[in-house]
Amino acid sequence: MENLINELYYGNICPVEQMGRPTPEEREILKRIHENEEKLQATLDEQEKAILDAIKDDCLTVSASMGERRFREAFTLGARLMVEILATGSQ
Repeated sequence: MENLINELYYGNICPVEQMGRPTPEEREILKRIHENEEKLQATLDEQEKAILDAIKDDCLTVSASMGERRFREAFTLGARLMVEILATGSQ
């Protein structure tokens, strides 16, 4: 267990980086999003582009916040499971 804690502490294990790799399906969806955004941008005036940019910024902010919260909750659940497993194993 100490090795895993050291690996986390020294940054040798970074779950966020491992989660950041999109699957082929996700890459295809991201490609479509980008293509559709470019098509939409071509039809907008400057004020509308600014509004769209603000929406995108807000989406990124909430997505990052939700991702962090989900990671924290999943990590906590995993730790609680380990505690329960260790407690049950000693009976």
